[in-house]
Formats: sequence, C-alpha cells, structure tokens
Amino acid sequence: MSDQAGVVIKDDLKFVGQCVQIVSQNKIEIDCEFEGDVTGPEVVVSERGKVRGFIAGDRVTVLGRIVGGIRGKTVALMSSAHVEGDIHHNSLAIAKGAELIGRCRQNDASVWSDGGKNAA
Repeated sequence: MSDQAGVVIKDDLKFVGQCVQIVSQNKIEIDCEFEGDVTGPEVVVSERGKVRGFIAGDRVTVLGRIVGGIRGKTVALMSSAHVEGDIHHNSLAIAKGAELIGRCRQNDASVWSDGGKNAA
C-alpha cells in the first residue's frame, strides 16, 4: 500500500442503494459493508470490508469479502480474502488461505479508467 492520501470508508457505515458507485482518483479503502461498484487507482477491501459489486483499479488488494467481479492490473488476495466472482488481471497473487469462487483471466487490463465495465 502506498503513502498516497486517499479515502477510508469506516466500519460504522453501510451503503446500500440502486446504482451506487464510488469513483476516486486516489486510494480508497473499504472498511464497511458496501453494495455497489468501487473504482480507483488503488482499492483495498479491509478484513472488515464486505463489497457486493464490481471492483476496478490499477492495484486491488482484498483482505475481506467480495461478491462480484474484480478487474485490475495487479490483484492480491490476502489470506483472509473471500471472493465470489471472476477476476480479470495482468498480475494475480493468491495467499494461502484465501478463498476464490470464480474464474481468473489474465489480460491486458486497461483497467479502472473505463470503470472496468468492459470485462468479458
């Protein structure tokens, strides 16, 4: 993780709604329950983070739970990660203990600038 200033959405919040999206030009860390899409250059889903939606970023680090797809140049699933969905990536690291229910596809991800919506 970089020292770049960013946004942290803490564990005392829960975001739910139709067509909810977070788009950031800086690092974003999800530390709560979030239903919607998250896009930014660096996206971190913390151990307490739960995302139901699509994640797109140059660097995506997952310590928590994601139900939905991931598109990133560099994707890391840490040992506490649980992902249900497909991952499109240039580089993928899966730590021992991480859970993945879905498919992985290596590609030339032109990642988060297009919102990741072109994932096949």
